[in-house]
Amino acid sequence: MSIPLYMVLPVVAALMYSYGSLFFKEAFEHGISVIHTFVVTSWIMALVFVPLLFLESTPLPKALLYQPTLCAILFFLGNWLTFAAIRRGDMSIVVPAMGMKAVFVAIGASVFFGKSINPGMWTATILAALGIYILGRSDQTRSKGISIPILLTIVSTACFGVCDASIQAWAPSYGPKGFMGATFLVIAALSSLFLRAAEHPLKNADRLGMRALLVGALVIALQAILVAISVVSFDNATGVNVVYSSRGLWSVLLVGWIGHRFRSTEKHQDRRTFYTRLIGATIMMTAVALALWESKE
Repeated sequence: MSIPLYMVLPVVAALMYSYGSLFFKEAFEHGISVIHTFVVTSWIMALVFVPLLFLESTPLPKALLYQPTLCAILFFLGNWLTFAAIRRGDMSIVVPAMGMKAVFVAIGASVFFGKSINPGMWTATILAALGIYILGRSDQTRSKGISIPILLTIVSTACFGVCDASIQAWAPSYGPKGFMGATFLVIAALSSLFLRAAEHPLKNADRLGMRALLVGALVIALQAILVAISVVSFDNATGVNVVYSSRGLWSVLLVGWIGHRFRSTEKHQDRRTFYTRLIGATIMMTAVALALWESKE
């Protein structure tokens, strides 16, 4: 099987996501709230994607405005839950568990848009579940056997997965650039509604925390462009997300390599915890590799 060249895009995006998440973790350590992280990231992503509205040659069909709106709501929920998970848990647990997104893309495409799921994809689903179980067991903050960060991550990946399956199905007829621009405009507008819920004004935030937040948000926005191009342009959302799931392995390796530079304490955990998470992330990668193989025609 030959791997298509465009699959390089989600590999680069995965590395960027893992790197950008380290800045978010640093921002949280400086007292930046989840609400401020969510709002700032949403608007930076909007600044990147909204100009696409003006580059769209296809007239935007008003009767189909519900499509980017629904995608925006799903992305909104997924992003919020992801930041909550990163805030509460370790990156080397949360990011590998996000590999479940590829599975939810396949399930969403099947349930909502009639695309078939072959037996190999279900095998990948079982492997992914095993990987998540191992990651959850390594979470020292779990209560009564339940890892809250893992639980939040699973729900967030379900939102993201159905969102990507919807984008793949709807964006071509709507106009890819217009669809993405409209989606992120709605996301930014929704996020702004939460500003009043923040305990402190953004202008009072710690400077080092704000710097980390802005850098992280910019990196995440840039990698989102690569993922969006891959999903919209090549009609293989499942395969793209499978490769994108390599961010789980990248996150474990980056935490061990440069995590201390971002005030991360994960590197200082015992070897057993680190290697358990590495095994869990590797099983997740095996699952997504199998899903990639099965997604090829």
